[in-house]
Amino acid sequence: MSLLRFVARGLFASHCIADGVSALRNTPERADEAEAFTDKAVPLVQRVVPAQYSSYVPEQPEQWIRLGGALKILGGAMFASGIGRRLGALLLIPATALDIVVAWPKKEIEGEERRIAQREALKNVAILGAAILGSRDLQGSPSLAWRAEQSRRAASKQASQLGNKTGRPCRWARRKAQRTTKGLAR
Repeated sequence: MSLLRFVARGLFASHCIADGVSALRNTPERADEAEAFTDKAVPLVQRVVPAQYSSYVPEQPEQWIRLGGALKILGGAMFASGIGRRLGALLLIPATALDIVVAWPKKEIEGEERRIAQREALKNVAILGAAILGSRDLQGSPSLAWRAEQSRRAASKQASQLGNKTGRPCRWARRKAQRTTKGLAR
């Protein structure tokens, strides 16, 4: 792992972990903002999820905020430590998407307050982009599927070359045997 990747992952994860801790500590304050989202999203999610699991979908805004905070802490810790870094980044994606939807500027807000809300929303969009990029990062190495395909191609090429090398002596020996048998038949 390069030093640059190590530092960058730590910086990104520190923001996510701090935001997750803040969400867990200040759940009631954030839940007020999330109430409009949960009123619209919960019925939709319950319709999409199979019937046997729809009762497990959280209905209270506080539960959504806690879930998002826990995902951010867990995902940030995994991403920073390098243990399950891609899975950690994947956990950060829905948590950050939840933040974007909850913090998106409302139409009623105007002036300086709206600009602050827009900045917060754009920051969350940038963090979402970083999480998506982090979930696809292979540390400069190709993926396992690419490596397997390259190994397969190399093995196929070597087998083909080996076949060509062994084919010539076999053809030569066969021709010599045919000539010898013709000579004996005369």
